[in-house]
Amino acid sequence: MKRFLVCNTCGQRISNLLDDQIALDFLGKIEEELLPVGQYGIGCNGDFYISVLDKHHLSYHHDRTRMEGCCGASSNGLPNLVCICKSEIGREITDCCTAHHVILYNNGITLKEDTTGLIEEIFNLPVGDDIKSQYEVLINLGEIDSVLKELRK
Repeated sequence: MKRFLVCNTCGQRISNLLDDQIALDFLGKIEEELLPVGQYGIGCNGDFYISVLDKHHLSYHHDRTRMEGCCGASSNGLPNLVCICKSEIGREITDCCTAHHVILYNNGITLKEDTTGLIEEIFNLPVGDDIKSQYEVLINLGEIDSVLKELRK
């Protein structure tokens, strides 16, 4: 079953669809992805780790000093990722001396399961992201029948 992370403030999906939780292994991973696309890990403090390529509806903080590092954003500092609702939700780390990944803070997010398979079906539609987002909003509002009706046309 696919999973995804959502912002606790607005309910927006902030990750691509994720498969399995895997153990975090930082050893020897310098300037490469910490996690494969579609996988996630959970740190000892409950924060979620995903691939940089799995972030969704997240943008960089307007304060550019939060992106500082030698060759990319380092692991030190304040959150540098914000949700579309402007909640400071995590930190992207892409510096040259670390594994590249995104940390999403556990107090601002929730892991959900795609129990109906609808999110995955919407994710794979050959339509623009704006249409996919509209379907997701309808699902979040409990309008699953409306979405099913549209998808079965």
